[in-house]
This record gives sequence, structure tokens and C-alpha cells, in this order.
Amino acid sequence: MNQIVDTLARQDSSDDETRARRSGAAPVLVAVEFSNGSEAALRWACGYAKAVGAPLEVLHVIHDPADSPGTYKPDDGDPLEPIADVATRRLVAFMDRVGRQDPQLSGLGAAKPLCVEGLPAPKILEVARARGARLLVLGGRRRNGLGRLVHGSATARIARDAELPVTIVKADGL
Repeated sequence: MNQIVDTLARQDSSDDETRARRSGAAPVLVAVEFSNGSEAALRWACGYAKAVGAPLEVLHVIHDPADSPGTYKPDDGDPLEPIADVATRRLVAFMDRVGRQDPQLSGLGAAKPLCVEGLPAPKILEVARARGARLLVLGGRRRNGLGRLVHGSATARIARDAELPVTIVKADGL
């Protein structure tokens, strides 16, 4: 019975998303990097998109920095698997896991996953502009002053430079 209800809820949500896309509704874009903050942002964005009848798009920027290589190491050990394939699989798995944890997120099944390569801050802004996003949602994480000074804050740069509204969602306990 629960499976039938879940299927019906996904169908209703999917119909809402299809109507929103056909009507030209601007999407809500949430950028994720698989952290607790990203999970909180995804949950919030899903609820907001559903409330305003907008399609939801979930973006992951593929960035394998030199100081932490191997972020996109293939799960099956195939060293020739393209990073984009690994990242897309991880994004879809992340979305599925978040959706399974909260049955209220039925709209997440209709969300469109997007993976692009580049430096996170400028690429997120570029994609938001290109997709005509109505709102950009980001997960935040707490850093002390020294951490912000040394590493900078992609979230702060995005919020400062964005040409659209930005919502920053912190995970519980941050």
C-alpha cells in the first residue's frame, strides 16, 4: 500500500513539475556538494519549489581540486570511467537517499539533476543565469574566521555576485 501511495504522490508531483515547465516557470536551482548543508538545502528547495509550483533543478559542479584528488574515484575501480559519469551517479544517489529519508519530499523524484565541470562559484552563477533560475539555494557550513580567510567562502562569493535571490540553508547543528 505504501508503495502505491508513494507512486501516486510521485505522479502528482511529476504532473506539477511538467505543468510548471510547460508554462515556462523559472526553476528553483539548488547547488549541492553532498554535505549535510547540501542535504538541508535540497530539502528546503524541494519544499519551496513545490509551494510556488516551480520546477526543481539540482546542480553539482564537478571540481577535483589538487589538494584533495580522488573525490570522484570510481566505485567499481574502473580507472578509465569518466569523472562526469561518477559525479552524475553520485548526484542521483544523493537525491534518491534524501528522498527516501523524507516521504514529504515526493517532488524530489521529478527534480532534474545537472552536473557540470568547473570552479564552483563562477560555474554555479553561470548555470543559474543560463537556466533562468528564479532562486538559487545553497547549503552553508560554519567556518571560523581563519578558515574563511584561508579558504574563502564560495557561498559568500556566490551570494555577493548573484543577479538573482539566493537562500543559504544551514544543516541542523551548524
